[in-house]
Amino acid sequence: MKSFSSAQISRAYGRSRWLRGYVIGKLLLDPVFSAAWRFIVYRGRFVIDIGCGIGLLGISMRGAGLTERYLGSDITPWKVNKAKDAMRYFGFENVGFEVRDALAVEIPAGSTICMFDVLHYLQPDDQRLMLERLARAAERDSLVLIRTTFRNSGWRYWVTLAEEVWTRATGWIPGGAVNFPDRGETLAVFEDRGLRVAVEPLWGYTPFGGHLIVVEREGGKSPLVDAFA
Repeated sequence: MKSFSSAQISRAYGRSRWLRGYVIGKLLLDPVFSAAWRFIVYRGRFVIDIGCGIGLLGISMRGAGLTERYLGSDITPWKVNKAKDAMRYFGFENVGFEVRDALAVEIPAGSTICMFDVLHYLQPDDQRLMLERLARAAERDSLVLIRTTFRNSGWRYWVTLAEEVWTRATGWIPGGAVNFPDRGETLAVFEDRGLRVAVEPLWGYTPFGGHLIVVEREGGKSPLVDAFA
């Protein structure tokens, strides 16, 4: 399959210079895509992207030549429509997008689940429910990839919090509470079930505080999880 540059991918998102610049910057500077690709390729399973935004993970997967089936969901209709436009622009197959709340996303057993920079948009009770759903998925042989910024985790946390204020002011993210999770409480949901958990900073060249959490069942023994830990 032909691969596409970040500039080529940006053209699929319309004529807005701001949006094209955002796409290029995100793909070049944010390490979450290349990190996710490693796990996706190793697993070779159906990819579920919860809170996909404008679909950059799915589109960039195909742009990089990855062929795994992909379904992205987001609560914001205009973002999902942008993702669909990009999918049609390239004619990518086995890539789908839908408008759906994170807690309502169907998670088939044995999938690769990605939830990047979404957890803090949920209320604390809903965060717990979401984490428990992801833990159950890991118990059913899914690999879970979560990126989140942990509450009170240093100066990067405060920069990330300020960015959230900006995204609301610009309308990029709908209004609502910002609830960055506690590190210990978050990891305990998985560790208390005996799941294998690895955590690593994943902010690359950005000033933000994201950490990637990788979760799988104890019998999974993925060498990537060992290398990541």
